[in-house]
Amino acid sequence: MKPTVDTAIPERTVKWNLKRKMKDFGEWCRENWPTKADLRYALTVLRHPIDEFWEMKRVQKGNVFVALLMVVLLFLATLFDRQARSFMHNMHYNTPLDIFYELRMMLIPGILFLLANWSVTTLMNGKGTAKDIYFAICYSLQPLILMHIVVPLLSYTLSLDDGAYLKIVEILGWLWFAFMLYIAISQMHEYSLGKTFLTLIITVIAAIIIVLICLLFFSLIQELAGFAYSIYREMFLRIYS
Repeated sequence: MKPTVDTAIPERTVKWNLKRKMKDFGEWCRENWPTKADLRYALTVLRHPIDEFWEMKRVQKGNVFVALLMVVLLFLATLFDRQARSFMHNMHYNTPLDIFYELRMMLIPGILFLLANWSVTTLMNGKGTAKDIYFAICYSLQPLILMHIVVPLLSYTLSLDDGAYLKIVEILGWLWFAFMLYIAISQMHEYSLGKTFLTLIITVIAAIIIVLICLLFFSLIQELAGFAYSIYREMFLRIYS
């Protein structure tokens, strides 16, 4: 007589583990849920990036959800800029909105920078973790959020000949963002200004290499899939012809 196996025990174990993980995740969310002080701190970083990024690294003042909120706000501000800007200064006036394209164009460069910078700074004795780089990127997005809100509002007060002023505001926004990101990377990894500049150059090169490797990988997968399909088709024709 074959012994019976109680399959209900593994199922109960899996359900119990799943409930436990969900409970742990809920507790983690409650512990890290942002307060008003966390939101005010984000604005303080915007005004005093050098001091506040130093404290963010050493006192652990950053908040995961506030950083994620910055990404969401940037996405919404980008859509607002694209759709609400005056038609005289809007190059996308007659172009349909593709939300997923806009989302990809915002997330992919950030993820690439995070992976490339983490890889480079690991080899260059950087003190920052992937979480620190995530905070550095997200909290530095605030100038871009303001830029994408101010530019469309300002576009209704300027004529077509005054479009250069909008370009100046955009350039200032990007320069402000670059300055904050530069300071953030310097403080998170405890680098000097010169080493930070060198690290960012190598980070850009590493990001390009990652893109090339991904393109080669997907091209290889496509070639292998086409080769496998051609073999399958040849066998099918020989068997059934």
